[in-house]
This record gives sequence, C-alpha cells and structure tokens, in this order.
Amino acid sequence: MNYLLEVGLSKKDVRSMIFRFSPLLGYSVELVMKPKLEFLLRTMKKPLKAVVEYPRYFSYSLEGKIKPRFWVLQHRNIDCSLTDMFAKNDELFAEEYLGIGGLLEKPLR
Repeated sequence: MNYLLEVGLSKKDVRSMIFRFSPLLGYSVELVMKPKLEFLLRTMKKPLKAVVEYPRYFSYSLEGKIKPRFWVLQHRNIDCSLTDMFAKNDELFAEEYLGIGGLLEKPLR
C-alpha cells in the first residue's frame, strides 16, 4: 500500500480503502494499480479521492470494462462518479446510459 501513499493518499484514506475493499491488498502495483490509476487521473481526469470513495475501481478490467465505459460516457458528455460508472451490471449500464438495456438479453428460443 506504499504505492497509494506515494501517489498522495493519506494513511487514513488507505486504511478506509482497505477496510471497504480488502482484496486491494493482493493487487500488483505494476500490473493492476498503476495503469488503472494513471488512466483515472490522466485520461478520465478524475481526482485521486475518487478511488478512496470507490476502491473497487481497481477490481475492474482496464481494457474490458474501465475504458469502454469511460469512452461511452465521454462520447455522450456524461460525467459521473466511479460508483455510478461501475456498480451497475452491463445491462443496467446500457439501459441507463445508452437506452438499450433489453437488447443485451439473450433471445428466447
């Protein structure tokens, strides 16, 4: 968790993140945390505190979920919290932000 302290979070923030999402302790800094945090700060332009509020952000695939959802929201000029962006399953996300929730269901045979 030294990495989170090095990037500017307080010990209190890091403790809060671990308390709310303990799997954070097992994530690789180089493979998981650093690339996702850099994308959050540089591309998404979110504040560092956003990961304190939603530490589960680190659990999502950068290529499979974070980037695609960000690009959808950016294209639609929607700015929302990480919780709003990722706490919904794919169907609810599509329904709320694309208006196509039912289209993601498997057809009945």
